[in-house]
Amino acid sequence: MQRPIFLEGPPGVGKTAIVKQAAQECCINFLSYSMTHHTRQSALGLPRLVEREYEGKTYTVSEYTMSEIIASVHDSIKRTGIAQGVLLLDEANCVSETLAPAMLQFLQFKTFGQHALPQGWIVVAAGNPTEFNRAARRFDAATLDRLKRIEVEPDVDAWLDYAAQAGVHPAITSYLQCKPDHFYLVRPDAGSTRLVTARGWEDLSRMLQTCEHELLSTDEALMRQYLQDEETAIDFATYYNLFCEYRQTLDIAGILAGTVQEGEQELRDARFDKKIALTGMLYDALLVNVRDAMQLEEALRIVREDLLACKSADRKDDLEAALTARVASANDGGAVALAKQKLVSSPQMVQATRVALLHECLNAARTHAANDGAAETAFDAAKAPFNAACERQRAMAQNTVAQCDAAFAFMDRAFGRSQEALVFVARASADPAFIMLVSEWGGDGYFSHSKSLKFNERGLDLATAHKGLSSSLTKSRKFPIGILLRGASLIPKKSPCT
Repeated sequence: MQRPIFLEGPPGVGKTAIVKQAAQECCINFLSYSMTHHTRQSALGLPRLVEREYEGKTYTVSEYTMSEIIASVHDSIKRTGIAQGVLLLDEANCVSETLAPAMLQFLQFKTFGQHALPQGWIVVAAGNPTEFNRAARRFDAATLDRLKRIEVEPDVDAWLDYAAQAGVHPAITSYLQCKPDHFYLVRPDAGSTRLVTARGWEDLSRMLQTCEHELLSTDEALMRQYLQDEETAIDFATYYNLFCEYRQTLDIAGILAGTVQEGEQELRDARFDKKIALTGMLYDALLVNVRDAMQLEEALRIVREDLLACKSADRKDDLEAALTARVASANDGGAVALAKQKLVSSPQMVQATRVALLHECLNAARTHAANDGAAETAFDAAKAPFNAACERQRAMAQNTVAQCDAAFAFMDRAFGRSQEALVFVARASADPAFIMLVSEWGGDGYFSHSKSLKFNERGLDLATAHKGLSSSLTKSRKFPIGILLRGASLIPKKSPCT
């Protein structure tokens, strides 16, 4: 009896992203359908004639084939192995008049024609207000009475938290921290519409990253393709040029390595936008290493369960078969295994790392068998690549914490306890991967600044909620995985750093 949600908001504000993020955090399916191209037939299915017997007589009656939308839901369940999910009906207030009655029925009873949405699925509709979409129509009272209506509004602080996790270009995030009023604009002008949206900023971020990777030049014309307001496009193009200039003159790698000891006075007297650009570049470079370390840790946690499940194999052939089956399951999506995890990294990236690690373990087991190794040592051979990856992850995490401390030390020398450090701490505290890293491995620079800026308590709450960690972990150097496979007993081994 779940009452469908209707998210109503201007274009590009992130309605679809909100629903997709919620589904990912719940580890359930997400399926999106744009209703603008659907007809009554595609939504309800096509009619066909069948024979039915009533009161001893046979009749020819009509029934409908399964709806394309409902069929896609069943396909999603089959593909992932997860029964629950969210069905998003985008542009729901733009359906044709012939489809409107079917939509009303679906919103109330979760059925298209004769076919019901599977149990465990909820419905979310989304649409633009009529002033933003000529094809949109206001829902009538009968429809609204069946919906839970939520207005979605642009919020630059919320989007910057999202941008930190999504890897949005640091030039964009630092620019919007300086000029938050340029984040979102939808305003009709004479003969045109001035349009700057969250979607536009994220798409521009991908284009800038691509241009930098391919060594392609950028100009105001490129900015206008995504920021459809001349004033904003020109202003950001000017800032991006300055950002690129700063990136050439500032030694980001040297700062993170702790080898840069000069230039603090010059930065102390620099313009505010240069200081913000520097913090953005430092954070962006650091976050790449943070996510690599935590992504590998999450994959190792899953692979440990894979290896434990294969440990009971009595013979070398059985072990190889069990590992091969695990690799096949992981390549199929392995959604059941991932559903048990609370991921701070992309599930797809964690899955790819898991598959690569399982392949290494399988190859080690096969090499052992080809050398006529004893059956009792086959598992030891299979787990060797896993243990090596654990040590590699520990080195990555410790190096990343050292880089974080070096970044804070440099900012203290260059800026003092200033607004720039606040920006850095605020962005770090909003990122789950960063919070997990410092809660498990420590980070004196972060804890010192977050405590003075009152972010410490918020960060610990995020970490505790995310993986059930206790606040006692914050000052320890405990090996977070604790899962080196030790002999046949699989006794967890603590890090020498404990």
